[in-house]
Parts: sequence; structure tokens; C-alpha cells
Amino acid sequence: MQFLYQGVTLVIPLIISPFLTRTLGSNALGVYTYTYSIAYYFVMFAMLGISRHGQRVISQCREDDEKLRKVFWSLFFAHIVVSLVSFAAYLCVAFIFGGNDLVIYLIQALYVLSALFNITWLFYGLENFKTVVLRNTVVKAVECLLIFLLIRQPSDLWKYTLISAGGLLVGQAVMLPQAVAAVKPVRFGWEDVRQHIKPLLVFSVSVIAVSLYTVFDKTLLGLMTTKENVAFYEYSNKIITILVSLIGAVGTVMYPRACAMAAKKDYENQKKYINYSFFLVSMIAVGAMFGLFAVARDFAVFYYGEHFSACGDIIIVMSPLVFIIGMGDILRTQYMIPNHMDFHYNLCIFMNAVVNLVLSFLLIPKIGIFGAVAGTASAELFGFLYQFAVCRSFIRPRDIIENSAPFFLMGAVMYAAVRVLKNFLGVGLGSFLIQVAAGVLVYGSLSLIYILFRKRELWDLVVGQFLKKKA
Repeated sequence: MQFLYQGVTLVIPLIISPFLTRTLGSNALGVYTYTYSIAYYFVMFAMLGISRHGQRVISQCREDDEKLRKVFWSLFFAHIVVSLVSFAAYLCVAFIFGGNDLVIYLIQALYVLSALFNITWLFYGLENFKTVVLRNTVVKAVECLLIFLLIRQPSDLWKYTLISAGGLLVGQAVMLPQAVAAVKPVRFGWEDVRQHIKPLLVFSVSVIAVSLYTVFDKTLLGLMTTKENVAFYEYSNKIITILVSLIGAVGTVMYPRACAMAAKKDYENQKKYINYSFFLVSMIAVGAMFGLFAVARDFAVFYYGEHFSACGDIIIVMSPLVFIIGMGDILRTQYMIPNHMDFHYNLCIFMNAVVNLVLSFLLIPKIGIFGAVAGTASAELFGFLYQFAVCRSFIRPRDIIENSAPFFLMGAVMYAAVRVLKNFLGVGLGSFLIQVAAGVLVYGSLSLIYILFRKRELWDLVVGQFLKKKA
């Protein structure tokens, strides 16, 4: 079920994005992205670290029904109070700063209100993943259908916002009756509520820091430049995000094994699997990076439309993030978190936010959208270098270089082959598709040959695991 939902969350944006860029256009999508970024801060405040804290405390007391009921309802009460305060604050901001976009701001209020009903942490804590995944999958599918049926022109922006924000609200609200049925209401006191305050605040620090360097750059772009630039940045970043999500599957799969090996102090095998991950992520990330270098400009035009051609150059500049974030994710999920390096993990996130904010403030007024890109890229690079420095006693520079260098050479060969084809075939959709196919064939063939002759043990491991599952 989780695999199904991950597939849905990746495929649906790929389907609807080119439709939206052609029907709504850059200005309308810029308004949507900018107002969404403002609403996001209030959603973040409403959630106040409850996702991590709630899941943890629910999982710890799920075998004790009476304690479970008291913990859930006292925590949910605190969540309701914070969510209502956040919702009221957002409405004030919307009426004060909404201006010509007030209607969109007010519709986004549904998104803020959805945070009040967000109790996925309860179901995750109970390990009832099926309920959440099924709900999310159905909501996403219905949203996609409504978008294709109802969105036709830029003036339909309010409909798109209503579908997106309303879908979130309905999707969260329908889970409340299930929660009440699973965890019956019970009396609780102030002490029951008070015990949650400190951990909620502690967990909220990293959530706030992450948001400052993943969302705030869009807000700054909207404030300092144009709404169109916000759309160009957002839709360029969507491509990078999809690739990063695919690469992140390696960390997701390896994380439980890394935790188990760390608990047993089996550092030799932990290091072996980290090197395997460096190899796999390098193969995927470097191929994606050089592929985007080669075809991003044509891809932006054919996929998003001529008006979004600016996305081509932005995607090219952002492409190295696929490799940088992928490497950093290995360090976090397979070494730092399993080995309880929480202080360094949180400090890294905080410093990333500082780097991004400072550079974005300085560079956006001078070089516009590329200032936001530079801020994000610099923050991610700083985070990777900091994590690597922290892990240097366990992971050597040589480990990364040996695993990634061959793929950089293969990527360069693929890039050259694609560019030669483009010069020979010219510009056009047919030419573009041939270039993509040729790039995949060249890079895939070189990678397979290299694995079979130089990394046979990794091939045997992957094939062995696959055959074991089939059996």
C-alpha cells in the first residue's frame, strides 16, 4: 500500500503539471504558489511538531488502552487549541495583506484549517498505515480528476485552489470519525496536556528550520520579484523533487537495517552497506544530473509549454542538487540518525536555514530567481559538507569518490552522445524523444557493464535479494 501511494504522489504531479502550466499560466500559478507558501507557515505552526511527538507517544502506549485514550485526547486537545489560534492568525494576515488576491488567500484558509483535523500521527503510531495510504490515494485521484474536468483558463485559479485546499481538508476530516471509533473519548486534566508542551516545542524546532529553507525562498521571490518567477522556480523544483524522492527510496529501504546494525554495534556491515548506497545513489543521481544537463531546455518547452521555457535554465542550475541531496540523505539515514547524532542533525538543519536565508536575501534582489536557486543549492551543499565532517571518522572522502567518479565519466559520455544527436537531428519532439532514449541506452549500458565487471558483489546481492523475494 505504501508503495502504491508513493507511486501516486510521484505520478500525479507529472500528469497534471503540464496541464496546469498550459491552462492557468505562470502568473496564476505564481499567485497560487506564493499564497500557498504563506498558508504553509500557519499550517507548520498548527502542527507544532505533533507529527513526530504524536507518533512516538502513541506507539509507546498503544498496548495500554486507558493510557492510549488519555494520551491521544490530551494531545489532540492541545493540537486543537494551537490550530485554532493559527487559523485565526492566518485570517488576519489574509485580510490585511490579501489585496487583489484576497479570494485566493481566503480559499487557502481551508488548507490552514485542514491542519486541525490532521491526525495521521495517531494511525502511524498505531501502525495502521493502510487507512492513511488509502485515504491519501483516493483524495489525490479525485483531485486529479476534478482538475482535468474544471480547470480551463487562468481565471479558474480559484477553482484549482479550492480543489487543492478543499481536498486536503476533506481528506483529513474524514479520518476523525475513524479516530473516535478507534480511541474512545476519555476525561483528562491540565497535567495530561502540559506534559506534551515541551516535546512539541522541541520537535517543532527542526520542522521550522526545514521550512525556512524549503518554502521561504518562494515567499522571498514573491515579495522581491514577480509571481511569475515563483511559478518558474516551483515548477523547475518539482522535477528535482521527483528525482530526489526516487533516490530517497534507497535511504528508506536501508534505514531499518542501518538502525539494527548500529544497535548491535556491527559497524563493519554498516559501513559496507553505506558504500553500497553511495554506489547506487551515485549511479542514479549522476545519470539524472547529466541527463538534465543535456535535455532540460527542450524538456521545459515540450513538457511545460513555451511560456515556461525559462524553467530549462533553472533546472540545469538545480540539477546538481539531485546528487548533493542524495549523498546527504545517506549520511543522515544510515549513519547519523541510527547512531543517535541528533544534536548534529538538528544543528545542520538550522545552519542550512541560515545559509539559505542570508544568501537569498542578498542575491534575489540582484539576480532574481537564480538568487533563490543559489541560496537553496548553497544550503544543501553546506549541509552535506557539515554532515560529512561530522562523520569523517567513519566515512572517508575516498568512499564517495571511488563510488561516484566512474559514473561522472559515464555521465559525460552520455551528455556528449546526446548533444551530438541533437546537432544532427535538430530541434523537435521526435528529436527530443530519440535523445532521451539514446541517453538512457548509453548510460544504462555503461553502468551495467561496469557493475558486472567491477561491482559483481553488488549485482549478486541485489539479484539474490530479488530471487529470495520471488521464492
